[in-house]
Amino acid sequence: MRWLWPALVAVLVAVGGCTSNTASSPPGTRSITRDHTITGTRPPPKPTFKPPRPTFRKPLPPGAPTPRGEKDHSCPYIKTGLNVTDDTGVNLADLEGDRVYRNTILTGYEPVGCRFYFYAPPYVPTAEIQPHRFKTARQAYDAMILTARTGHNLITEKNFVKGVDGICFQTKFYSGDGNRDWAFVFAKGRTMVIVYAFQDNTSRNALYIAQAIAKKF
Repeated sequence: MRWLWPALVAVLVAVGGCTSNTASSPPGTRSITRDHTITGTRPPPKPTFKPPRPTFRKPLPPGAPTPRGEKDHSCPYIKTGLNVTDDTGVNLADLEGDRVYRNTILTGYEPVGCRFYFYAPPYVPTAEIQPHRFKTARQAYDAMILTARTGHNLITEKNFVKGVDGICFQTKFYSGDGNRDWAFVFAKGRTMVIVYAFQDNTSRNALYIAQAIAKKF
């Protein structure tokens, strides 16, 4: 169940790398192909950071007040796209593959995070950007590894932007997808950023969003 733009589908087919392809809708047998799989040869970093516990995000219907720690506001890292802003240039709706009716900032993070909601029922989040700031770059890098290990099907993506590595992983996001939605985490300097996407059949969407916002950190 996905609402992917035709143009994005063409990009997904054309670009290799950190990819997981499955049938676009059930029924059918899902198959995952991937490369650069983490082998676990690097010793686990010391647990100085407790990574976010995998959780399902709740819907936010039109007219409903934002929950605590969330505020209606444009995202400082990326333009929203349809149906909130125009769809010219790089925008979240195109990269994630779903129209957005509402976007918020997550005020409990430093710097702030962002969340985007699907334009039709059940008005579930389509994407989320969650930054975490640390005292040192090493702490941010270790936090990236610990965060990825809360999920499964880890895939490394070296130099996904110049000089920065990241990790794809599957985790909880939309309850209807179980723990199969794809996320991407990267560390840039003292900041670790987690990108969640409303996609259980490809890892590319979360990666594309991360590529688009990395320069902001």
